Amino acid sequence: MDNLVRLHEVDIKQAALVLTKSFQQYPLLVQKYPDESQRKKAAYYFFLVIVGYGIRWGEVYATSPRMEGIAVWYRSEYFPMRFRKILSSVPFSALLGFPWSGGGRMQKAADFVEARHQLTAPAEHWFLDSVGVLPQYQGQGYGGKLIRAMLVRTDREKLPVYLDTMDEVDVRRYEHFGFKVIDKSPVPKTNLTNWSMLREPG
Repeated sequence: MDNLVRLHEVDIKQAALVLTKSFQQYPLLVQKYPDESQRKKAAYYFFLVIVGYGIRWGEVYATSPRMEGIAVWYRSEYFPMRFRKILSSVPFSALLGFPWSGGGRMQKAADFVEARHQLTAPAEHWFLDSVGVLPQYQGQGYGGKLIRAMLVRTDREKLPVYLDTMDEVDVRRYEHFGFKVIDKSPVPKTNLTNWSMLREPG
């Protein structure tokens, strides 16, 4: 992965902080945590889990040692996240902090998104779990740098890439990289929509 920095266990907390700041206006987080301070806490513990799992069972990259942006990838064989694997990869503080911070508010929506993933994605694929860029660096090409580098590899491996989002603005961005919407579903007990997207290898 030329020009990207692969992250390791020592980087989990910093990478989680980057994603927390990047996703503060994500629709699901805003709806479930109207209070900004609680939203930050819940998002931080959530991303501790995501980054820790990605580092152990997938691949996590930063744009540079300064971590302007972060992307978390893993292959379909490691989806969905199983509790035993989470235990072996996530800091204990995250396992305690996530429910304490109100993380359970997102569980039903997360279960729904996971079910749509399993239903619509090909049997074998790469999963772009999360990609985020710090607010002060957004619009400068860092997100594209994180995505394009991996797409070169997935094309070489002849594997599709799956992702999902509840932000309609993101749909347009991902279409720019060749992703197409394969499922659009209302998220139960919210006023949100989930878009499942797939990019076939080029």
